[in-house]
Amino acid sequence: MTLLRSASISVILSTVVIMGGCSNKDKGPSAEKSAPAAALGLKAPSDKVFAKHFDVPSRTVSDAEGKQALAALSLLNQNTEGLNWAETSGADGNYSYTDLTVKDEDGQLSIAKANLIGVHMDGETATFDRADFSGIKIYDETENTTVTMGTLSVARPTPDMAKAIITSLQNIRDLDDLDLEIDEEDLDMGFGALGMGDVNITSEDLNLSTKSLMWGEDSDSGLTDFKIQDVTFKLTENAEEPVTASLKSFSGTGFRGDMLDNLPDRGRSPLGMMGGFNPLAKIYDTIKMEDLDFNSSFVSVTSEGFEGKSTEKGGVTTQKSVGEPFIIRLKEAPKDPQAKQAYNMVKELGFDEIVLQSSQTTILDANEDTIAVKDGLLSMKDGFKLSYNYGASGVKAMTDKMQSMDRADMSPRESQSEMQAAMADMKLEGFQMRLEDQSIVERGLKLAGKFRGATPDQVKKEMKVALALAPMMARGLEGEMLGEISGAFGEFIENGGTLSIVVDPKEPLSVTELADYKRSNLTMDDIGFSAKAE
Repeated sequence: MTLLRSASISVILSTVVIMGGCSNKDKGPSAEKSAPAAALGLKAPSDKVFAKHFDVPSRTVSDAEGKQALAALSLLNQNTEGLNWAETSGADGNYSYTDLTVKDEDGQLSIAKANLIGVHMDGETATFDRADFSGIKIYDETENTTVTMGTLSVARPTPDMAKAIITSLQNIRDLDDLDLEIDEEDLDMGFGALGMGDVNITSEDLNLSTKSLMWGEDSDSGLTDFKIQDVTFKLTENAEEPVTASLKSFSGTGFRGDMLDNLPDRGRSPLGMMGGFNPLAKIYDTIKMEDLDFNSSFVSVTSEGFEGKSTEKGGVTTQKSVGEPFIIRLKEAPKDPQAKQAYNMVKELGFDEIVLQSSQTTILDANEDTIAVKDGLLSMKDGFKLSYNYGASGVKAMTDKMQSMDRADMSPRESQSEMQAAMADMKLEGFQMRLEDQSIVERGLKLAGKFRGATPDQVKKEMKVALALAPMMARGLEGEMLGEISGAFGEFIENGGTLSIVVDPKEPLSVTELADYKRSNLTMDDIGFSAKAE
């Protein structure tokens, strides 16, 4: 019996190896190859773009009302516990101060000049339309931290925000963290525009600076723009492992900030959060990052940047994104055990540096309720090229139903049933993936052999045996799909080349039907599934 069993196992294993080595080049179509996208040529928005966000309409304010508001903001009369100033001038809601100072047990603050425009009463609350500060210096004695700002401007703050800004000017501990004194969760905190120039933060182990930071929301459209420029960072908390970083700029225009309004309320459950977001809406006009540089004792990261652009016409939004080479260079092995393990794994793969690049085009069609990703590409130099394309429909219908579910008071059983009904609206239109080997297979086999104490050929044979056995352990559609995949992947491991996986259904496939494919009546032809190595 033992001899018979051994002979049977030998026959099975021999068959498996033979099956794994069989060519399947004639099975199914090849996935499309994506071409690298050209740079979009975007530029960071100019300062003129942000100037409009700081424009405030002229306001007629009586001097009596202006002074009432100043008193409520503690800016009418000086006192030993608050802000003091050398001179003040102005009337009818517009006021200027010079050489403002405040000192407490935590440190001191000085402001060379402050201009408040449109100071008035909003009901019982004092506020202002715009505030401009220059020559700011904050020193926190308890943390030995100094913050300086060449300029700070705030436009169209809510009354609660206006009060918080002025109150925080007298709290050194909050100011050194650029924090505001906000204690009440139900306060209406917001502003129309914020700008900072020549910001520097220094302490015993930290140096952080930025040339400018600007953010503004268009009062009519609700769209927001932002830009941060010339950021440098140095952390020396661990003298033996200093960290430095720099960023030329990070910016965005035309962001739909209103889509995230009241997100905490919607976030009562994952369904509410999903329902509160329109997956087919245009989210931004442009986004751009330039010249990232990060250095530590064991790794450096550099990138020329990332850029994305969205255009909308007739309910169809086209998003294009391009990631310039993202380069990770290894230096010395880190001391942290987990980081060291990751470091050693990359070194065992034979890489001293990893160079990644990406691009894709996404088309959101609100008229047809569809999403299509085209010419998706992710590549690693001397490793692989991954091309991908896919499409789906019914995404908005699904999220709308989920939002309705979140508002309704349902029992767990009803919720589960409605969830399945909502998921049924989302359908897969098609999927293609093309993986081109550019030495990643050989490197991966060597790495696996290193961890297993085996040669790459031994690892290859073991993997092919496991792959070929997998379909034997499944039935029906699952077995057929595993058969396709194991044959293709086995040949890919053996010869490298290209691995293609394609799903091209006769009719769009319901996500719920795909998830429950073992009990469905789907066939390979229905799914249009194929896998092949070339």
